[in-house]
Amino acid sequence: MVITSLLSAAARRCSRSASAIVRREVTGFHDLTIDGCAASRKSSKLRSVASPTFEAAGHRWRIWFYPRGRLWARPGAMSVYLELANGDSGAADRLDEDDDDDPVEIRFSLLDQDGNPLPKHTRSKSDYFFNVWPMCKGGFANFVKWKDVEESGCLKDDRITIRCDIMLSRNYSEDVVDDDDDCAAAAAPARVVVPPSDLHEHLGGLLRREHGTTDVTIDAGGGATYGAHGSLLAVRSPVFAAELAAATKKSGSGGIRGPTIIKVEGIEPRMMKAMLHFIYTDTLPPEMAAEQEEEVAMARSLLAAAARYKLDRLKLVCEEKLCERIGVDTVAGNLALARQHGCQVLAAVCMEFIARPGNLKAVTETHEFHKIKASSPGLFIDLLMKKLA
Repeated sequence: MVITSLLSAAARRCSRSASAIVRREVTGFHDLTIDGCAASRKSSKLRSVASPTFEAAGHRWRIWFYPRGRLWARPGAMSVYLELANGDSGAADRLDEDDDDDPVEIRFSLLDQDGNPLPKHTRSKSDYFFNVWPMCKGGFANFVKWKDVEESGCLKDDRITIRCDIMLSRNYSEDVVDDDDDCAAAAAPARVVVPPSDLHEHLGGLLRREHGTTDVTIDAGGGATYGAHGSLLAVRSPVFAAELAAATKKSGSGGIRGPTIIKVEGIEPRMMKAMLHFIYTDTLPPEMAAEQEEEVAMARSLLAAAARYKLDRLKLVCEEKLCERIGVDTVAGNLALARQHGCQVLAAVCMEFIARPGNLKAVTETHEFHKIKASSPGLFIDLLMKKLA
């Protein structure tokens, strides 16, 4: 009886506590002045300029300005993007733990001569996550056209100002009160936290054979084989879809069948592996962030593979990488590749680089140019015409 009474008393007694999670919206803005607009408009397409890092809304950021737009921009449009730059001070380029479950709202505005945002030329995005992958940027490929800038009256003394507003929510300190009086415990309301999508990680796990079984074996030659899932290959690439359909028809429907084997010739095994990584995750493999010379070689090979298998987005990603790696030693090879696979933006960027004073002579003296000269005489003629123009 005594023991029962003690247990009953303990059951009636509870520890009461109360806490407050204070959530506040943190905002900040940065004004970026573009001085020398006339010269900016003559720069190469995809050429970008980064602002110095600045602090706003409790984090460090930088703005990327593309005077003639990124790869997806319409003709005559400028592009602006915001990038998290916390890593410049030694930390990883990620939001704080308290912030990384919530989207960031960003807004870019063209300012009039009095420093006021023009609603007509204001673009905003309210659900951007900067923690999805390293160095990701949020912004607008078609922010505003130069023609509209001129008509707006914002252009003065060959300069314009663009404002970037940043808004996010943060958790602040908790106040906790403990009370051991007898009480009826009250449950705090639950907060649902929806993390960024990690579908690409799960699909990447499928590629690494961490889950399930594969029904396709890709033979890349040299003893290199890769397991894959036919349904995913078919959805992503019409070429793979046709090859799988042909292989299935050839094998017939009788008996127990093993994995469908697809032989791939003319693509290096490591490029096949990189292409499969993109098919499953929609991202480039980590090894693409190599030294510039190696990165260019990989981007070229991967672009050719993407064109062959009609992976249009991968082709554009590689084209953009090559546009950002134009130099005397690479422009001839990039131009030949652009002509071969119909990469119009890359071809235009290459020809624009060659047309600059002194560049044509330097390009024609490179080892790469002489290698291409024999196999692509049309390219050689184009360069000569450029010189005579």
